[in-house]
Amino acid sequence: MASKKQLEQAHVATQLPFEVATTCLKHREGRLSIDLVHDDVEVQLLKEVEMIENVQALLQQRIQESDRQLNELRHCKSNLEADLKDKCSSYGLDSRCAGLHNGSLGMTLHNNSVKIDPKSATPAAYEAFSHDNITNAEKQRVSSCRQRELNEHTMHQTSNDLHKQAETVNESFRIRIQEMITAKTNLEENLNQTVLEISSMNENIAALREAIRLKDSPMRVSHMRLNTRSMRPNIELVRDPVQYGLVEEVGQITDSVEALSAKLNESMGKLRNLESNKKALEEDIAIKTNSLNIDQSQCLRLRKTLVWRRHEINF
Repeated sequence: MASKKQLEQAHVATQLPFEVATTCLKHREGRLSIDLVHDDVEVQLLKEVEMIENVQALLQQRIQESDRQLNELRHCKSNLEADLKDKCSSYGLDSRCAGLHNGSLGMTLHNNSVKIDPKSATPAAYEAFSHDNITNAEKQRVSSCRQRELNEHTMHQTSNDLHKQAETVNESFRIRIQEMITAKTNLEENLNQTVLEISSMNENIAALREAIRLKDSPMRVSHMRLNTRSMRPNIELVRDPVQYGLVEEVGQITDSVEALSAKLNESMGKLRNLESNKKALEEDIAIKTNSLNIDQSQCLRLRKTLVWRRHEINF
């Protein structure tokens, strides 16, 4: 009876690990994008769930076997008690007969009793009946001892297996969490560097725009001079060194502005790439933060309750 009760307690105790494992799997469905991967943690959690279900089935089988064994023992006990009761009754009757004598009071004739009852047992059947009861009882006692040993072995082995798998899952969680922390740290470092590069690029773009703006006034001056000198009358409208110098100056300013504009366009393109990289890094960091929250703050913290209550899962 005690062995069966321990089996039932062990079966109930498997419910907590089962709920923890299935809850962790449910939580991890909340991972996002690239992190929603069939990793070793998920492999070990699924293995743990399968193991617990197998253990529950095995414990239930042992409980049913123990029930059958208990019924057999109760049947043997009932047979022995009935046999013993009959023998005590017969012993009392035979003792009473042994005490009768010719001078006993109340002596009467019983003609119907002066014959052998055809329904009465033979001495061999009498001996065999009690012998069979004792033999069967001993057989069931031995079988009960074996069942109890089997129950204890099953509880001990399944407890060790579940605890070992629980540690495997926890270690897998710790490794995965450390990997994500490292990846998140690297992403954050890249993000910080990208932010610095964006700031530097914005300063560079501002400087280029300012340089282009500063070219506007000299260009206007050169154009104004050329336009004014184009009004010279008659022969005075001569292609003198000043005229060539002004045209060359306009060309130089134009080339400078085009070069600065090309650098500005190039810098704008780099800035767009940096902004795109920054957005991608921020998204990756958000994904890693979400995964860390699930594995570290939800799952691993939940599994610590399993460790704290390990003393309750003492199969």
